[in-house]
Amino acid sequence: MTNNKRVFERVTLGTAGLGGAWYPVDLEKSVDTIHYALEQGITNLDMAPAYMDAELIVGKALRQWEGEAPFLSTKVGKRRGRADKQGLSDYRVNSIKSSVDRSLERLGRDNIDLLFLHEPGEVPVSALNGVMDTLLLFKDQGLVKKIGLGGKPPLVFAPFIEMGYFDVVMDFNGYNLVENKALKVDFPFYRRNKLEIYEGSPLMMGLLGSRLDTYAEKTPKWLPLKTLERAMTLRALASKFKMSLPSMAHRYLMLDYNIDRMVIGPDNLEQLKATLTDLKMGPLDKQLTMEIIKIIEI
Repeated sequence: MTNNKRVFERVTLGTAGLGGAWYPVDLEKSVDTIHYALEQGITNLDMAPAYMDAELIVGKALRQWEGEAPFLSTKVGKRRGRADKQGLSDYRVNSIKSSVDRSLERLGRDNIDLLFLHEPGEVPVSALNGVMDTLLLFKDQGLVKKIGLGGKPPLVFAPFIEMGYFDVVMDFNGYNLVENKALKVDFPFYRRNKLEIYEGSPLMMGLLGSRLDTYAEKTPKWLPLKTLERAMTLRALASKFKMSLPSMAHRYLMLDYNIDRMVIGPDNLEQLKATLTDLKMGPLDKQLTMEIIKIIEI
């Protein structure tokens, strides 16, 4: 267990898939998956009301768990719903307060270790001051210990970041095996302002996982063709080194100094076991890492 804890000390278990955000799941199996993660030494769990039943299953798992209490992060700003459902954003002050109350009840906690503002880019400018006042009030009241940005913040958040109001930022799709655009402006800005950096999508919405061929046949609007081509090249490179593309993606980030934590997002126990097995193999060797960097920088 001690060795596992060292391997997984920078790993956060994301629960969107386990909570049913993508498709219906067996909640009891999701509870078992969380127990397995805790048994293996993962000590950091991330969830959100928008991830369907993620908070409920984490709360149930923790009520049955007799080991050390994990670090919990959740979010405010989006209501419960499937990932493809529109119109879930709700940044009204009363809604945010009610959201935190429900999260505490579901999780069986008196406080939350880290509260993210979910998708800050969707916060209306007219609601910004009310949202910030409410987040800081939670911290003053001891309801949350840290405040984070759950997604890339727009420029309107820069003054609040520079004043030290936020502790953590979770990046999505800006830094992974196939993309490093966050290194140019975003990450340096976060570091200057002493933010911890979580990378929330190491498989880039499945591009580096099970959806590469699907995206190749029908490329989504958010995915640049150049990035898709890089992913195809990297899959061939992974095969050359006798590993899967997801394995290479996770191991590439696991000890990367550019981030503080990597958020993995298994849908089930089998996927979790596969990811943890990959991580136990350790970071990639220098030769492979250099070949990857050459591909990314093309």
